Amino acid sequence: MNHTLANATRSRWILGVLLLLCAVIYAPGLSGGFLFDDMPNIVENPILNSASDSAPNWLAVALFSGSGPLRRPISMLSFGLNIRAFGMDASAFKAVNLGIHLLCGLLLYVLARRLALRLLAGKISNRAADYVALICASWWLLHPLHVSTVLYVVQRMTQLSALFTLAGLLCYVAGRSRSLEGKDGLISGVIGLGFFGLLAVLSKENGALIIFYALVIEATCFGFAGPPVTRRGLQFFFLVAAVLPTIAGVFYLVTRLGILSYNRNGFTFYTHLLSDARVLCDYLAWTFLPLPAWLGMFHDDIAVSTSLFSPVSTIISIAVLIALVLVAWRLRRRCPAVTFGVAWFLAGLSMEQGIIPVELVFEHRNYLPSAGLLLGVCCVVAPWLTKYSRQVVIAACVCALLLVAGLTLSRTTAWASPLSLALADAHHHPNSSRSQYQAGREIVFASGLQGQNEKTAQEALPYFDRAALLNPLDVYSASARILMQPASTPIPEEKVQDLAYRLRNAQSGEQINPFFEVLISASLGRIALKPDDASTLLDGALSNPRWRPTARAMVMNNYGAYLFNIVNDRQGAIQATLAATEEDPKNPYYVLNAAKIAIAVGDRGRATEYLKKASELDKAHVQTKSIDEVTKQIEAMAQAGQETGSTPSHN
Repeated sequence: MNHTLANATRSRWILGVLLLLCAVIYAPGLSGGFLFDDMPNIVENPILNSASDSAPNWLAVALFSGSGPLRRPISMLSFGLNIRAFGMDASAFKAVNLGIHLLCGLLLYVLARRLALRLLAGKISNRAADYVALICASWWLLHPLHVSTVLYVVQRMTQLSALFTLAGLLCYVAGRSRSLEGKDGLISGVIGLGFFGLLAVLSKENGALIIFYALVIEATCFGFAGPPVTRRGLQFFFLVAAVLPTIAGVFYLVTRLGILSYNRNGFTFYTHLLSDARVLCDYLAWTFLPLPAWLGMFHDDIAVSTSLFSPVSTIISIAVLIALVLVAWRLRRRCPAVTFGVAWFLAGLSMEQGIIPVELVFEHRNYLPSAGLLLGVCCVVAPWLTKYSRQVVIAACVCALLLVAGLTLSRTTAWASPLSLALADAHHHPNSSRSQYQAGREIVFASGLQGQNEKTAQEALPYFDRAALLNPLDVYSASARILMQPASTPIPEEKVQDLAYRLRNAQSGEQINPFFEVLISASLGRIALKPDDASTLLDGALSNPRWRPTARAMVMNNYGAYLFNIVNDRQGAIQATLAATEEDPKNPYYVLNAAKIAIAVGDRGRATEYLKKASELDKAHVQTKSIDEVTKQIEAMAQAGQETGSTPSHN
């Protein structure tokens, strides 16, 4: 008993030291600021920002912040609470992310210990299983692949989904183990799986994969063992919860092939599937050989596969994956740890790395899938290590973990600021258009002068030029080259035509975002955009069918601001703003802008009409402050009998 207690105490101390080491290694990256998708999802999200109000509408924060098909209310609430407690402080957001990462590591340790005893039944002792779990959790906690999940604020969604998934699986494993001992626990385990699974789904949609993780655990660790009634009950449960929904989903897609007939983000359904094979092999390589040159925020330098042999690595990757699955199947009884690791990894990537037309590569997709893969490898290697002395094994494990920790530290250090991160990524990914663009962009931001000075232009423009050269359809780099023009210098015609071509032919929805900034800068007089050139760009943007109505609405709104402020075409500004309301009829923002223009031209009747409509649309009370301001302006017009107004704040 004393020996067992001493081992447990030792394990807790080791785990505590590892958690502290992880926190220290991540500390340099906590100052890195907000990045990329953090801006629209958090920083510039008006509903989420309302969490700092004196009496925030938490229901609106959870359900109307606009992220994912299910709104991801748990994640959005956590962001709202972060703002409530610490304000819009990126370091505080990242610190909470780090805390969630440490909690995930703790749950993984507990789960891995239980699973190791099942996967290596009769081959290792409880003490050895404890060490396997410690190595697995440490490897996962300190892995450099997860830096872009932990220190990228918006990826808290992925972290929370993983946290609740691990908690649900732990409930299931605990209940399942008790049932094999003849005790009650299976029902409570399934209830826990369902409860935490729901929380996982409400954090991010891939939380639905919890049932497939549980199926992998049941098939490889428990083998549906137990009395006939238990076995049949479990088989029926997984049939209803996992198999039938999968069959229904496949049938739905097969009977609606139009869903799969897409051509978005630079690939089709066919080329996406071919490319996925190579990406999965890349993920495997990054997991076991996380070289800094391979990792980064952007991976658009990974070419899309156009056929089985273009590039030739496509057919090789497919062969590797098939071989991996066949080996896992053959070893399902002799070495279930192999089957467990492969099945967990593939199941965890089946949603985001599948047929959905999203980006080909993102490191955060490996956050939870890598955990099972690492556990499988640890369980495979553990029996072999018994051939060596304890001192040799400990020394080898410590050296390996320190090497991994060193790689992670080098990466978190690069994440200390957006500029250092962008420059590191541009260095490691010279053929990535996005990495080159981001480096130029951060140089501009770091100057504090928005790039309109000679020194900044000399430093940033080469990155923008290379980004534009690498991707002839990239709107970001072409927009940046225009935004770098001094306000006193007319924009060259070739740059206008180049941007118009890219707007017309861009293949992904987010490419419209930098054009918003071009129109805003033009409306504020920061760049010398001629009316004819603005019209050319507008025509190019609106001729692209890939833009969503919400994006088209913002284009029209910003173009209206340009017409009002620069061209002095007030009627055209009203028409453009009303066109925005037609594209996005449920958004009160554009109707309010129309009201502001009506006030400026002295049309109190139309201003009142637009204000009333905006008030009806603002169900989440996001525009309450703006509505109050417009109301006061209209009341002032009425009191003064005003026929003309001042220039509105139209943005």
